[in-house]
Amino acid sequence: MAAKSPRFLLGCVLGLTLLTAGCGFQLRGTGVDSVDLDRLHLTTMRPDSVIYRETRQSLESDGVTITASAPYHLQLLDERTERVAVSYTGRATAAEIELRSSLTFIISDSQGRPLVGPETLGTQRVYVNDRNNVVGTNEEEALLQGEMQRDLTRQLLFRLSSLTESELSAREQALDRQMP
Repeated sequence: MAAKSPRFLLGCVLGLTLLTAGCGFQLRGTGVDSVDLDRLHLTTMRPDSVIYRETRQSLESDGVTITASAPYHLQLLDERTERVAVSYTGRATAAEIELRSSLTFIISDSQGRPLVGPETLGTQRVYVNDRNNVVGTNEEEALLQGEMQRDLTRQLLFRLSSLTESELSAREQALDRQMP
């Protein structure tokens, strides 16, 4: 019986794997297809921004060359984070706080004409403001802000993955036809 035990365990693991794969379960990844652009000029007002760094790293890992001589320019125009009290305790202190983050971007051609946007992406999270555990509450807020920055980066990359060089070129040609 001891010799069959490892086979039984292996069979159970294999069966569970097939069952979860068959029902459509998959591990959560970025949810983003690769970006189908060869070269891109990427700028921001905040070069120390997490969103800028993660976007740049993701684009480069997708094989996009980041260069000032690229035909298209992705500008991260504005990043904002707001804290808003959404409920209060009996002592008029915030019981729950909502964090809101947004990112505004634009894609333009080499002449500075907008091809996409400006568009604003947003995300929000709510957490309990525990006045008895200030350190834990502050840590939770910092974790949520990091999660929101990653979410905005994923949203931006998802938007970029829906664009192709030919689509951007077609938009550029449409602008050329509008010029007198």
